[in-house]
Amino acid sequence: MSKCIMVVDDEPVASEIAKRKLEEAGYEVLVAHNGVVAFNMLKARIPDLILLDVEMPVMNGYTFIMDKSKVPEYKAVPVIVLTAHNEMEPLFKRHGVKSYLVKPLKLQELLDKVKLVLGE
Repeated sequence: MSKCIMVVDDEPVASEIAKRKLEEAGYEVLVAHNGVVAFNMLKARIPDLILLDVEMPVMNGYTFIMDKSKVPEYKAVPVIVLTAHNEMEPLFKRHGVKSYLVKPLKLQELLDKVKLVLGE
């Protein structure tokens, strides 16, 4: 069974590009366009990894990370943050983020980070 990755990004083009690249690599991909939708999707399916944009409407990535860490079933799901702000790395690490990618995404770098975090 293939690993499941949830892409949480409010930019439809960015999430579609990531989705296609990950599906080509053999992953099952779920897409949510904000943190509230993503959090609700976790109730139905807990992915193996979450790719999370930081700056989103409704619920941003920081709030999502904080809320996720309060739910025992979700706490262990690794997160790779997608951000334009690489100076936020200390904050990410403090809250259990496994890695981060600086936008705009480089697709090979995305695949390499996903494989690294998933232990492949």
